[in-house]
Amino acid sequence: MQQNPFFPPGIIVSAIENRENIWQAMTKMRLNSNPDVLPLHGGPVEVTLSMELSKIREVDTVRGEVEIIAMVKLRWKDHYLSWPTTTKDESGPSKHGAERVSMVRIDIKKLWSPDIVAYNPVTDPELLSPPLAVVSADGTVLYIPNQRIRFRCNLEDFEKPQGANCTLKYGSWTHDGNKISLKENGVTAYDYEMDPRFDLLGTYAEVEVKRYACCPEPYPLAKFTFNIRKSRSSCFFW
Repeated sequence: MQQNPFFPPGIIVSAIENRENIWQAMTKMRLNSNPDVLPLHGGPVEVTLSMELSKIREVDTVRGEVEIIAMVKLRWKDHYLSWPTTTKDESGPSKHGAERVSMVRIDIKKLWSPDIVAYNPVTDPELLSPPLAVVSADGTVLYIPNQRIRFRCNLEDFEKPQGANCTLKYGSWTHDGNKISLKENGVTAYDYEMDPRFDLLGTYAEVEVKRYACCPEPYPLAKFTFNIRKSRSSCFFW
């Protein structure tokens, strides 16, 4: 049998969610979707962003740059990717194929994805994880790229007790808020790897809606802020 180009290699499936069932689910999903078309469905596509900070790799006070490793979590719903599924109370031979599959994993390049980018990086973020997204049967897409990100920050207060606030700003590159709306779900550091050179004093997130004199449309901007300080116990030279 020829390998389906939309079937991710190496996936582990259960007896119910077998290869043929997942194949059928992906076929149904792809028939009604187009990676190049914004999946509007009665309003803007709402994209929820959150961030999990893993590590602060470098703070360059001369250049005013910070480099971190973080997972940028994006979630949105594409109704055109959904497919019917069985419920816990349903059984019998009529329930087969895609209906037995609750979610699939697929290369993000084969799906429409929001053009959400960081506005203040020094270089393009480096992807450190496979470019796979999880699509649920209701059309919800979850994409969590793990990235190395280097961005600009005003570090004048880095060695002061209050520390410096370094903010990563994210927004759509081409769409206004009437096409893609943003909702933040916080910035966390549950798996943060401590570094003896830096103190992480706090994190917070917000969505700011900008309006410009040239255009009446809203432009939402998600902001993830890290309050960092040079460690009081650090013996490193800067």
